[in-house]
Amino acid sequence: MVCENYSSLGDGEYLLLLSLGVGFHHLNLQSECIKAKLIPTEHHQELANIVFESKSGEAIADLLCTWTSESDSHQPYTSLNICAKHLIGLHHLYPFSSRLRKFIIYAICLIDFEEFKQVGVKGFVGLLDDLQVCVEDLYHRDKWIRLLLDTVQSPEGIQYLSLPYRELLVELVSSSPWTLEDSTYSPHTMTSLKEAEEWNKLECWMGIVWMAWPPEEGETTEEDLRHITLLLFHQLSGTIQTLERWIEKWNYGYGQIPESFQRICKQAHDGSAQQVRP
Repeated sequence: MVCENYSSLGDGEYLLLLSLGVGFHHLNLQSECIKAKLIPTEHHQELANIVFESKSGEAIADLLCTWTSESDSHQPYTSLNICAKHLIGLHHLYPFSSRLRKFIIYAICLIDFEEFKQVGVKGFVGLLDDLQVCVEDLYHRDKWIRLLLDTVQSPEGIQYLSLPYRELLVELVSSSPWTLEDSTYSPHTMTSLKEAEEWNKLECWMGIVWMAWPPEEGETTEEDLRHITLLLFHQLSGTIQTLERWIEKWNYGYGQIPESFQRICKQAHDGSAQQVRP
């Protein structure tokens, strides 16, 4: 397929080397030829189709390995976007080999979230569940923060993203506060979780809200957060201590503890003391 169209491709040499490397599992990532900045064409789409439809975990890992290696600038490599629909259909290869799992996890954060939205966030969340990603697996943690933040604020993500990934997002945010600049706040997420009485998921989300969009930053109002936070404290035992622990960790990462958060925690602690006072 590549050879037939070779003369019409501006990057035909690199595409030919890539297809040969994938086909024969002889990828040499030290080769400068592999680091070509390919412009996605219908031929790249066809190559991806052939590789993924082969159902060969090694060939798929080769393709992902090559295309992720081209992301030296730490910017999403657009050829990987072609793979989004294929990645969420890899259930037949589960459980993944360690090599395939590694490159799927690496590729995910380099793919635009809009691509996963187009093919279905529910399927994307299912892929995450299969991968069971933990913080030790992650490259480009800032990209994972934004990816999970977009996921949890999407309509399907609110419903389907599992608690471990919400906890992972809190862990990442609390240790990297600078990655939250220019992030977008959706009040619908907080409201939906409250109405669904998903208290554990709401606990994670409120931790993120206090770190990313405290009232002092003008994204939310103190009254909104005060009401929901106090309700959460009442519904879920130990939430006061959990949120305080997260915020303290975030503070050590050069975040600044919001004064409004301190006031609400003081109000909650005072209320608890009055309840146990004889």
